[in-house]
Amino acid sequence: MRKAIPIILTMLTGFWAGDLICAHVRARIAAGDTVNQIINSWMQAFKQPLAISTQQADMLAGLAVAAVIGLAWLYQWAQRGNFRTGEEFGSARWAKPNEMAPYTDRDSRGNLQMTLTEGLSIDTPATRRNLNVTVLGSAGSGKTSGYVLPNILRGNMNWAVTDPKGELYEGCKRKLEHAGYTVTRLDLVNLTHDTTFNPLAYINPEQPDTAIMRLISNLMDNTTSAEAKNHSQDGFWDKAERSLLTSLAALVYHTDDDPTLNKVADLALKMEASEQDETMESDVDVLMHTAESIYKDVLDHPDEWDEEARATAEGLRFAVTQYRPFTQGAGETKKSVIISVGVRLAPLQVGPVRDILATDSIGIDRFVTGDKTAIFLALPDEDPTFNFIAAIFYQSLFDHVIRATRTLDGQRLPRPLHCMLDEFANVGRIPNFERLIATIRSRGVSASIILQTIGQLKAMYKDGWETIIGNCDSVLFLGGNEQSTTEWVSKRLGKETIDMKESSQSKGRNGSVTYSRRRTGRELLTPDELGQLDNTRAVYMLRGVHPFLSRKIQPGQTIPQPKKSTLKHSRGWNKVA
Repeated sequence: MRKAIPIILTMLTGFWAGDLICAHVRARIAAGDTVNQIINSWMQAFKQPLAISTQQADMLAGLAVAAVIGLAWLYQWAQRGNFRTGEEFGSARWAKPNEMAPYTDRDSRGNLQMTLTEGLSIDTPATRRNLNVTVLGSAGSGKTSGYVLPNILRGNMNWAVTDPKGELYEGCKRKLEHAGYTVTRLDLVNLTHDTTFNPLAYINPEQPDTAIMRLISNLMDNTTSAEAKNHSQDGFWDKAERSLLTSLAALVYHTDDDPTLNKVADLALKMEASEQDETMESDVDVLMHTAESIYKDVLDHPDEWDEEARATAEGLRFAVTQYRPFTQGAGETKKSVIISVGVRLAPLQVGPVRDILATDSIGIDRFVTGDKTAIFLALPDEDPTFNFIAAIFYQSLFDHVIRATRTLDGQRLPRPLHCMLDEFANVGRIPNFERLIATIRSRGVSASIILQTIGQLKAMYKDGWETIIGNCDSVLFLGGNEQSTTEWVSKRLGKETIDMKESSQSKGRNGSVTYSRRRTGRELLTPDELGQLDNTRAVYMLRGVHPFLSRKIQPGQTIPQPKKSTLKHSRGWNKVA
C-alpha cells in the first residue's frame, strides 16, 4: 500500500495539470491567440488551481496525462532490479583519512603505527580488531626502519623481537631502559651467553609428557632440511628418532633436578649398539631398565608413595614406553638411529651453544607479571644452523604465556605483548602457529609477521598460510616486485568501476570518427603498478575498511597526532603508552 501512494498522487497531479492546461488552451484558441501567445501564457492555467474543468475534452486530456504517468510507473516497475550505479564491476576505492577515526587512539602513543598517518589502537576490545599484522616488503623497503623500530620505541607494549644481525637491540636498548624496560638479548649471532635460555624450564609441570613431545617435534621439524623431507621414502627413520629423543628428554626431565637440552644430548652420546652382539647394553639401556623397575614398584604400591613420587613414576613409565620401540630393532637399525640422533644433536655440542642452553635468564616470566620487558632474539641472516633455537624459544614463550594467563584476571596479560617476527622465514616453523595466531588475541598477545614475499610464508606453512594471514586484521605492503606477492596484494585490494572512453576512426573517402563511453572494472592497483610503487609510499589494509595509500614512516620522523578520532575506549581500559 505504501508503494502505491506515490503512484496515485503523481497520477492525480497529472490529471489535475492536464485538465487545467487543456481548459486554458481551449479558452485562448476561442479568443483568437496565436500558438506563440498560447505557449507563452501557459502558466496562467494555474492561476485558479481549484477551478477544475468538467468539459469532456479537458477531462480526457487529464486522463491522458494520468495514463502516461501510470504507464511510466509500470515501465519502471517492469525494469526494476538491484542497480548499484557506479559499482557494476567493483566498489574498491582508496579510504579517506577520517575512515580510520573509529580505530585510532587520540594519542598516537597508544597506537601500533602502520604508516605516517594510520595507526591502530592497542585497545583491541574497543576497536574489535586484533593487532596481528602481515608486513610484506622487499629488501630496502623500510620494514625495520619504517615499521619495527618506530613501534618498539613507543614503549606502549612488551616486546619479543626477532633481531636479524642484532642491530635492533643496539638501537633500542638505551631508550627502552630509560623508559623503565628490562632489556635482554639471546645472541645467536655471536653466541654470547650474557642471556641464557633453557627450554626445559618452561615445560608444563601439569602435563610434562605432552609438552616434551611438542618440544621434540619442534626440534625435529627445524633440524630436518627441506631436501631430506622431500626425499624421505617413508617415515620410519623420522619416527624412530622422534621416539628415541622423546624418551631421552623425558628421562632427563623426570630424574634430573636441573634438566637441560645439553643433558639430553650428553645422554644420546652414551648410547651404543652392536651388529654382532644383539644383547649388548649401553649405559642408557641400564638406566631405562632401572627406570622401569622403579615405576613398576611405585605404581604397584601407590599408597606407599606420595603424589610427587607417583608423578615421577608416571614420567618414567612414559620415557620407557617411548624407548621400547628402539630396543626392538636389530643392531644395525639401532646403530643407524643412534648415528642420526647424534648428527641431529651435533649443534648442542658446540661450546658457546651449551653455555647458552645451560641455564635460564631470558625472563619470559616477566611478561606474565606485567613488568616492562623487551626480549631481542638476534639471528644470523646468512647461517640458519642455530635458528631452530628461535623456533623453540617462541614455542616456549607462547606455551608459557597461554598457560599462565589462565590464572590471571580476565585471562589476559596485564600488559600487552607484541611479537615482532622480523624476517619470519628465518625463525623456523613454530608448532601450531596457525592455531596460535587465532587464539593469542584473547590473551593480550599479538604478532607482526614480517616477510619479503608471500612465497616465504607458503613454503613454511603450505597448508596453513592462508589461515595465518586470515587471522591478521592488518596487512601492510611496503613495496616489492616479486610477482606472486604483487598479484596477491592487487587481488586483495579489489576492483573499482571506472568510466572508459573509446574512439574508432575509419579512413577513406567517407571517413568518420566515432566516440563512445562505457563503464568497466580495473584493479585499484595492478601488479605492475604495485611493483613500481614509490619507495615513500605504502599500502595499508585493515579489515572492514577501504585500503589506504599513505606515506611510510621515515627514520627519525615525528609521527603526528591523529586529526580525528572517534574511538571510545573499552571499559576498564588502562592506557599503557
